[in-house]
Amino acid sequence: MKQGLSRNQFLVISLTLFAMFFGAGNFIFPPNLGREAGQNFYIAIMFFCATAVLLPVLGVAAIARAKGLQSLVRRIDPVFAVVFTALLYLTIGPLFAIPRAANMPFDIAIKPFIAAENLQIWLFFYSAAYFALNYYICMNPSKLVDLLGKYLTPLLLALILLLFGAGLFFPIGEFAAPSGEYAQHAAAKGFVEGYQTMDALASLAFGIIVINAIKGVGVKDERRLVSSTIKAGMMSGIILMSIYLMLGYLGATAADLFKDMDVKDINGAVMLSRISHHYFGGAGIAILGSAFFLACLTTTLGLISSASEYFEELTKGRIKYKIWAVAWCVVGFGVANFGLTTIIKGSIPVLVAIYPIAIMLIILSLINPLIDSSKLVYRACVYVCVVVGVVNGMDIIGVSVPLVTPFVKMMPFYDSMLGWIVPSTVTFALTYVLHLVLEKRENSF
Repeated sequence: MKQGLSRNQFLVISLTLFAMFFGAGNFIFPPNLGREAGQNFYIAIMFFCATAVLLPVLGVAAIARAKGLQSLVRRIDPVFAVVFTALLYLTIGPLFAIPRAANMPFDIAIKPFIAAENLQIWLFFYSAAYFALNYYICMNPSKLVDLLGKYLTPLLLALILLLFGAGLFFPIGEFAAPSGEYAQHAAAKGFVEGYQTMDALASLAFGIIVINAIKGVGVKDERRLVSSTIKAGMMSGIILMSIYLMLGYLGATAADLFKDMDVKDINGAVMLSRISHHYFGGAGIAILGSAFFLACLTTTLGLISSASEYFEELTKGRIKYKIWAVAWCVVGFGVANFGLTTIIKGSIPVLVAIYPIAIMLIILSLINPLIDSSKLVYRACVYVCVVVGVVNGMDIIGVSVPLVTPFVKMMPFYDSMLGWIVPSTVTFALTYVLHLVLEKRENSF
């Protein structure tokens, strides 16, 4: 049995994990965070990285310990396992992540050159062509996508480094005063903003791929498997955090470029487009847009394929992969036509509802040796997060549950969308003590 990864294998696994988290959609959030956080940028980006970098790395480790997502979620109950996993794939798939990725190239490379009154019709035809291409490639897989994938990550990294270098040596302006929630609650706002990357959710879905890759090079011992996964995750996390810092810094120093725009029309894609144009003119937009188109294409192809495979398995093959792929392309096309800013805003209630559950599952999996897979602890902690998360998500869209919503709104940190932390912590403490008491009583007989 192999004891651990060689240096070369470690590097390959680390870069593989990085590439899985390195979705083009992630780039649109740090620039906007930098613009809004201004002088509070550094504290905001650190807490952003807690949910956008640290949690995904821990998520992969959690899946390694649990030996797969299904093994983990079934510790709650079978119904929860199906509902949560389906919602997970829909969130990181056709409802939000896929149409978001599809919109990015449009917002970066096409939108700046189109009159406002013609935007919707251009978006319609662009998204139709985009998802037709996705469907064709999904049905006719070729080495072209794999070949593109080998060059996309280095190309995007090079472009980001080039942009960052220009921004560092020739800054557009200085850090502005923080705006919105970043003025008073920069840490909490940054933490919740990290939800938008959806990487902690994605880590639960594709964590098993990394585990199998490490097993494939001969590491079988569970302790070394988890250790190798965490080390590879830390390396990929360091690279990812560096990129977020660069992009956030660009946004923080470029606030002056967007004074003429309505705040509701500003998103990270628009910011990167303007920043690229500022430094490199039309050529900058064209190069960045092309790179993002290819990167987003590989991202959406992977998400459509994985979601289709899961739902084919869920329906026990009664509804085939091809039908699911058509369905997700149609749904993605429909959602994409709402526009990038609307998609991002629409995802917030869902992410506020589902992220606390994912975080709790990750934590419980990592401390599972301590709680011995106790259904009491798992169910109580997870269902508290379900209640608080769902109520908070519904509250964001103006839906109130009599008695329940007023009670949940009394929780500490609720206004920062972190109302689940205290009740879930108290629930864990109480159920863990009860678990120990029950275990001691069983052992005494």
